[in-house]
Formats: sequence, structure tokens, C-alpha cells
Amino acid sequence: MKKLATIIFIILIFVPMIIYLNPFTWGMRRMPKYRPSSDTTNLLLDLDKKYNMEMNVGEVIDTLWYFRDIKNNKISKLENFELNLTDEDDKPINLDKVKDYVKDFSSEFEHKKYFDSIKVYAKYDSIIYKTKMK
Repeated sequence: MKKLATIIFIILIFVPMIIYLNPFTWGMRRMPKYRPSSDTTNLLLDLDKKYNMEMNVGEVIDTLWYFRDIKNNKISKLENFELNLTDEDDKPINLDKVKDYVKDFSSEFEHKKYFDSIKVYAKYDSIIYKTKMK
């Protein structure tokens, strides 16, 4: 009888703790920083050299959960892929070069089916160029 009471006591204490402390039970997910694949970084480096610009990947949704949710049809609206234009000089931005850069990037980007559009941000401008991916 003592063993049964002990087992019931342990179950009553540990089961709620396991359910409460498990973040996947409540739908909480860690949002890590997006790390582009090697193909994407190589594409950015090649286009940087070609257009003499310096672009970095901006704040993009984490691919692990985002890709899974899209494959499982849990997300109805696709997100934007952000690129940051980093120039040390304060010279005006050549929008034609930015458009050509984005056009080349979108044509060779490996994950284009997961994103709605591409946004390009500059240091002092909020959005300098936005284009649809599809």
C-alpha cells in the first residue's frame, strides 16, 4: 500500500511538471537567427563582386520551423526575404544596380518557393526596393 501511494504521489508531481516544462506542449518555439546556406552565401558573394555592392541577409524567419510549417500547410501567408545594403559611403544608391542585383538573386535563389518577396533595406532608408519572388 505504501508503494502504491508513493507511485501515485510521484505521478501526481512529475506528470504536470513534464507537461508544464515542455515548450512543445504549449507551442512555444525558440526563434534562432537565420543562417543562410552555403549556396546562398556564395550567391551573395558572387553578386557582391559582380555589382560592386555589399548585401547581407537581414532578419529572416528561421528556416527550420518556417520550412516545416509551409510543407505541412500550417502557414497561409509567405514571408519576405530581407537583404541589407551596407555601404560605408553616404553616396546615393543606384536603384538600377539594386534592381539588377535583386533580379539575379531571385533567379538563382534556392529557397524562393518559401518566400513571398525580397525587400532591400539600406542604412537610412527603410525600404529601397521590394519585388515579388514568383
